[in-house]
Amino acid sequence: MSARPAARVLRRAGVALALVAVAGCVGGMPKVPATPAGVLERADDYHKRGKEREAIALYTQFLDRYPGHDRADYAQYQLAESHFQAREYALAAVEYQILVSNYGYSEWVDDALFQMGVCNWREAPKYPRDQQKANEALSRFNQFLQIYPDSPRASEARIYVREIHARLAQKAYSAAKWYYRQREPKAALVYCEKIIREYPDNEYWAEALLLKGQILVDRGDTEGAIQQFTQVIAYPGDLPQKKEAERRIKEARP
Repeated sequence: MSARPAARVLRRAGVALALVAVAGCVGGMPKVPATPAGVLERADDYHKRGKEREAIALYTQFLDRYPGHDRADYAQYQLAESHFQAREYALAAVEYQILVSNYGYSEWVDDALFQMGVCNWREAPKYPRDQQKANEALSRFNQFLQIYPDSPRASEARIYVREIHARLAQKAYSAAKWYYRQREPKAALVYCEKIIREYPDNEYWAEALLLKGQILVDRGDTEGAIQQFTQVIAYPGDLPQKKEAERRIKEARP
């Protein structure tokens, strides 16, 4: 089932729940305005007041009734935003994707792509667990930065990328340390090099360089080890690992 038919099924279920909830509160089904502008105005009002169930119902009604309307892309984006505000990130991601796929002309495509990354990131579990969602989020933000490098949200996207890098680096470093303790330095090096290559600018990147350097010390490759420690020291920002790198260079040199 493609994203769009699947989303329609989910929409109908969401609309039914919203209408039932509203009916239970006011004693009857909510009246849907008779004009497209009226539907959007009422939906926007619900959305602004945090009544996301009702907003979702009306944005969906709009899209079902007026699929070719010139504000269909706006309704689609607001539908996704309503799910997002309701913390229904999986549903929101589907609706953002529909906007990107079916309304490529829309002024909200860049925001939708950005928000897809946020949805994936919000769904990602802590580092010991599978990080598929974190990788999906990283892919979305990288795509966003590639297509919209001058966007007002580009700096925010880069912050998310650094956060995701740190999470993925933490998971990889945990594996590297485990293999090192198991006396399997080759496997540990694979993870260290992955972190150094793919997830820079975080404490686990520095830790990976220190561990790689230690493995090279163990092998008798003093110069190679010093190169790793020097990268930590040369990092332009503050890192607590810099003092440890300096200490290890002193120990490694004869």
